[in-house]
Amino acid sequence: MLGLKQSELASKASITRSVLLGLERPSRKLPDNSALFHLRAAIDAEGLSLLDATENVGEGVRWKEPSGKLWVDCLRHGRAMLGYSLDDLAEKSGVGRYVIARVESGKLRRTPEQSVRRLRDALFEQGVIILNEDEHVGAGVRLRFGFGNKDLSAPGVRPSE
Repeated sequence: MLGLKQSELASKASITRSVLLGLERPSRKLPDNSALFHLRAAIDAEGLSLLDATENVGEGVRWKEPSGKLWVDCLRHGRAMLGYSLDDLAEKSGVGRYVIARVESGKLRRTPEQSVRRLRDALFEQGVIILNEDEHVGAGVRLRFGFGNKDLSAPGVRPSE
């Protein structure tokens, strides 16, 4: 979300790139708490809030303050949370990979409303909530399931348009 290279983020966190890569691996064992502290502080200093998992919802990330970004701007981050390629999301959503790439680039004059809704819905079905920006916090993404592993498909969880 910050648009930083791994080496840039590692430098801001005063850790090595290899330590950062280790922290990003899903198969990691117990990570170094000092490295996590420094990484979280660097991300926080750049304007993002890391959202902890609860019993009801999973972890996530969002801008600490309103940034003018729309929920559409977070589709790429939702795809990244799932580890999906463009082809994976195209298969799940029925939206072509070229359209997804164009939407994610943010270089469209007009947003294809039906396509972005299908992308948001596909991400939701796969376990990602796109968080809307409001007057207090910015947009972001969050995993739908917390450590209580409850289905959160109740009204109000799916982001408003």
